[in-house]
Amino acid sequence: MVLNVLEGMRWGEAQLLAEKIDNARFDADMLLAEILKVSRDKLYFERERTLSKEEERVFKNWIARRSEHEPLQYILKCQEFMGLTFYVDEGVLIPRADSETLVETWLRIVRDEEQQGQEEKIKVADLCTGSGALAISMAYYCPKAEVVGTDISSRALEVARQNAVSIGVEVNWREGDFVAPIRGERWDWIISNPPYVKKADYLQCAPEIFREPAIAFLGGQDGLEFYRRLAGEARTLLKLDGKILLEIGWDQGNDVCNIFQEQGFTTHVYPDLAGRDRVILAR
Repeated sequence: MVLNVLEGMRWGEAQLLAEKIDNARFDADMLLAEILKVSRDKLYFERERTLSKEEERVFKNWIARRSEHEPLQYILKCQEFMGLTFYVDEGVLIPRADSETLVETWLRIVRDEEQQGQEEKIKVADLCTGSGALAISMAYYCPKAEVVGTDISSRALEVARQNAVSIGVEVNWREGDFVAPIRGERWDWIISNPPYVKKADYLQCAPEIFREPAIAFLGGQDGLEFYRRLAGEARTLLKLDGKILLEIGWDQGNDVCNIFQEQGFTTHVYPDLAGRDRVILAR
């Protein structure tokens, strides 16, 4: 059966609803819009257009994949973050809007320091960089930042390099486990969205989460493993006035603050747009 655009939108939504996919209409529309190379809001203007056999084939294939809980972003191969478009695939964590709080907080602090006369270049290390969303966004919006992005996954770094080229920024990519690639240097900033999900919580996640790399989520039994590792080495990695900015889970503010305070750091927690703890500053 050959569908027109409106029939395709309705059919796709029905298929996804039958599999209990959240945001079924939105996802069906986005998939069809990508195939037709139009924005979602233009679909209704094209509603009577008949899909070609190839367009219909691809659409049905993509709906089948989404019905099996493959994330929409992996099918479309892209995700928006900080106003920039990033390529994503199964080798990297999908950037979330929550993580924009980290970049926005960092930019605000850096700009406040500029107003106080601190204009020199700053050395920034982004640990567990994944798709490179944090590192690339910082380099894009703050040209004076000399950014290094690290990850244990060579596949993730391939994606990050591709994104840096397509967005047009320079980032130094290094492969290795957590802080290993930045040892022996002193940094103005260490930034990270580390794995921070408790193992028990991870097992309760939506099916889509299990399509993403588990290593990007699991932070040990209590979700705090990577914060402890970083806090234990941070003094040897930072300049005297160096700072650390980290994403945290909404219920981890007190625990992460305590971890860094025990190492002699002062801390401050910043909320996301929903008012939940999201970012911790340690200095």
